[in-house]
Amino acid sequence: MKRTNRVVPPTPPFRMTRGAKTATLDSMRPAVLSLLAGAALAAPPKAPECVRNAEEAHEIARTRGKLIFLTVIVDHDAENRAVIDNVFRDREFLKIAPEFVIVYANNEDDHGKVTVKGPDGKPQVRCADCPNIECTDHMILAMNYARAFFPDSNARTPIHFVLNDKDEKIDTIMNGSFEQGFNHVPAKTVVARLKDLLKKHGRGLTEEEYARMEQDWVDAKAARARGNVTLELEKLNDVLTMPKEVEGVRLAKERVKEIDTAAAKDLEALDALVDGGKWEAALELDEKVQATYPGTLTAAAAKEKERELERRKEVKNVLKARTLYESAMKFKEKGKPDLAGKKLEEILRRYPDTRYAELAKTELAALAEGG
Repeated sequence: MKRTNRVVPPTPPFRMTRGAKTATLDSMRPAVLSLLAGAALAAPPKAPECVRNAEEAHEIARTRGKLIFLTVIVDHDAENRAVIDNVFRDREFLKIAPEFVIVYANNEDDHGKVTVKGPDGKPQVRCADCPNIECTDHMILAMNYARAFFPDSNARTPIHFVLNDKDEKIDTIMNGSFEQGFNHVPAKTVVARLKDLLKKHGRGLTEEEYARMEQDWVDAKAARARGNVTLELEKLNDVLTMPKEVEGVRLAKERVKEIDTAAAKDLEALDALVDGGKWEAALELDEKVQATYPGTLTAAAAKEKERELERRKEVKNVLKARTLYESAMKFKEKGKPDLAGKKLEEILRRYPDTRYAELAKTELAALAEGG
């Protein structure tokens, strides 16, 4: 098959072969077609959503926690073309494909192109195998990305690699050997292997989950800019609920740790109040710390300190006085001054050494004046 207009090849030459048949990247040509006037737009074939380049693949793998499924074929061999016809068009494969970042590498464009409607409604020329990319995309991927995963420059195909976001091989799906060449792996086998990998490594984030995480980060940064650490932590804690520890989750953990470290001074102040027997102030600071730093180690430590305080007799008296005072205020709001007065008098009688006794005196004076 005639090949012209070569793309600058790698050095040394990188060959993709199947058996004795060889296609060199020296023979690659750019995917350039002119639209025929009046040509009808073709309905694109059912195909997985492929990424256009390695950078896009890495970004999605890193930010969504998905594995990369790299398929490498050539056009001039029936076993290679069977990957498209029997795997890429398989219904079960198409169901599981969105769980992966699909990278299609093929150094040839003999399979042709299709004209489809673009996002702007205008006709666009796309790859017939993966209509959301151009043939130039998969040809460059074959030359500059896929070659790195073969043991030598004689890259026999068809073959599938499963990679993580660091381009480390997780699995190699092939039917044959690098010495003898390959036959295509049936769709049923490919799907089964991919399902096993999902069970082992977990699925990545859906686009909805990713969008929610991104919005939480926007809100967290805005809260931080306003100095609202409580709201920032609430948003970061939402990020930490994501089902996969992706980049955004790792960054959220780091930021929560920073806040925790800065909040340690509040725990030191709390200990000082307890050591000084300032129970009411200690309780107030303890509650403030828990409310200000939700979901942190600092808040957990403050909660434990609260339990310790509540076991002390002095603190129990403060809590009982507070309960009586809050009850009195509710009666006052409901227009029941007599009942409010009884609660306030009980505070003076039973807990005269608490701060609530001073508050009770003020309220009783106001009630006596008809307030």
